[in-house]
Parts: sequence; structure tokens; C-alpha cells
Amino acid sequence: MRQNAKKTTIAQIGLGKWGINLLRNFNALPECRLKYGCDLNSDQLRKFSRDYPDVNFTSSYEDVLQDKDVEAVVVATPAPAHYDVALKCLKNGKHVFVEKPITLAVEKAEELVRLAKEVNKKLMVGHLLLYHPAIAKLAELIKNGELGEIYYIYTQRLNLGRIRNTENVVWSLAPHDISIILHLMSQFPQSVSALGASFVQEGIEDVAFLNIRFAGRGIGHIHVSWLDPTKTRRTIVVGSKKMAIFDEVSNRDTLILIDKGVDRNPDFKTFQEFLKLRFGEENGIKISNQEPLMLECQHFINCVQNDKEPLSNGENGVKVLKILAAAERSLENGGRNELL
Repeated sequence: MRQNAKKTTIAQIGLGKWGINLLRNFNALPECRLKYGCDLNSDQLRKFSRDYPDVNFTSSYEDVLQDKDVEAVVVATPAPAHYDVALKCLKNGKHVFVEKPITLAVEKAEELVRLAKEVNKKLMVGHLLLYHPAIAKLAELIKNGELGEIYYIYTQRLNLGRIRNTENVVWSLAPHDISIILHLMSQFPQSVSALGASFVQEGIEDVAFLNIRFAGRGIGHIHVSWLDPTKTRRTIVVGSKKMAIFDEVSNRDTLILIDKGVDRNPDFKTFQEFLKLRFGEENGIKISNQEPLMLECQHFINCVQNDKEPLSNGENGVKVLKILAAAERSLENGGRNELL
């Protein structure tokens, strides 16, 4: 936060299940003042009015658009409304934080990005796990060459539930893992393919497997399911020097660096001597226990106050959306490889 800076006045549109968490965190930030909360659910508005007496709660976000004191808006509506709400906020000169996915159509997301640049406002997408201290540390280790060349990354986001009837498991869960893989690989992939199945509800996939190919040899693999016996939130990175495991729900260390791999011996006489398996130590990496959502909210306000580009900016949101859209096309076409 800037020294002696005034608080940034913000509003939030959408107070659903995830919106509650955003409201709590933004309201707790000393760097900003939450002036409005908007939702169509009158029961929610009454409840929040009791819990947050200093915030104005309304069912009309026109109040937000017309208030010149409001500098930034948090959009936490259902995804189909993201585009319309974010568009109006930008046109009315507001910085925008929009939950993932940025929109449901690539063309509309690209329009938001163009508009944000035209009006010189920040556009940030809520790709939460990019702000997890373990992912930040893992990205640092990769950038510094600790893991060597990244061969592949695979992720698992599994549980029994929460089953949705408005979107499939790819749109519900995979944005997290796509954003992680893009961040760690530091490049946009060449193609994606996806296979899935609808066991519980016809036409809505509840399990899916995504394969993402990058230039060179890099591969990303994503397994998402809300029809699995165990809750799993795991990312594994395999490099030429070392490997790493990021586990969100394990009782062990959240981030583990593993000195395992295959070494090549230049002075070899047999094939067995040429390739040597390396079984080194496993080291838990000390990670901050700061809440990723609080860090994400702080990042947005910091970008607004100090004219910085968000880590998960609009362009980043478009990249994630392009992969989601390609995965959807692949699902519809029996796993066909889709070029990006």
C-alpha cells in the first residue's frame, strides 16, 4: 500500500457461495473501503446488512455504476453474467476483478481486455491458486532452474461432489489447474485434447482427462472429477533435475522438493551404465500460511493503487478460456486433438 494513501472504494456484485468469501476478505483489507454489496437475493441482502452494517446492500448494481466514488468493482455473479456486468463496469470507469472464468466465450473475453486497455483500467481474473504461497515458491524454483527442464506436469482435482447441473466438471474445476500449468510452464500450449463421461447427469461430464501439449517436449495432464472416493488436490512437476509435489489437502508438507530422476553417464560401457536412477532426499519447503484468497484480494487493490499489471490479468484469463473452449470442443468430438 502507498504511504498515507487514501483507501480505494470498492463494490461487490454477486453474493453467492463464493462471493461471501470475497466479501469477507475485501472488507477486512485496510487498504480499501467496501461501499456496496449487490445481489438479487433479498434474504442474502438482509443477512449481510446485519453482518456488515457499514456496507450499503442493494439489489440494483446501477447504484454502483452511477457512484463516482466507487473506483473498483468485484464481479462474483454466476459466470453467464460476467461479461455484461464487467463490460458495464469498465464503460463506467471502474477497475474490475472478475471471478473465473472471465466469460464463457473467448470473443467476449477479448473484448473486455481491449476495453480495459482503452479506458486504462485494471482487469483481473480470480485465478486463486496463482496466489497460493506454494505455487509462488514452486514457480520461483522452476525459474531458478532448480528442477531443470520441465518434462511434464500433472494435476488431480477430485472429490465426491459438489455436483453441478449448469456446467460440466471441466468448466467447474479445470480452470484452477490450467492456470497453474500455464504459470509454471511460462508458455502457451500448442494443442489440447480431452476425454470425459457423463455418469450422473446426461450431457454433463462429471469426470474428464485433459492433455495439453507445449512446444518442445512439455506436457500437461489434468484429471478432474466430482465422482471420486477421495478428496485430492495435487500438482506434480517432473523435471530433468528434480521433481516437486504440491498437495493442498495432505497432512504432510504442502510443497515437497524431491531429488529423484534419471542421470546420463557419459563414460559408459553398457546401456545399464549409461542411465542411472537417482534416489535423493525429499525436502519439505517452508511455505507461508497466508490465506491465498486474502493475498489475491490484496494483489488486486495493490495493482489499482500502484498502477501495476495483475498477475492474473485479462490476457491470462483469455488464455485459460481458450484452453477450456478447446477442451470442450474435444469432449464433443470424442477426444480429438484441438490446435490452439
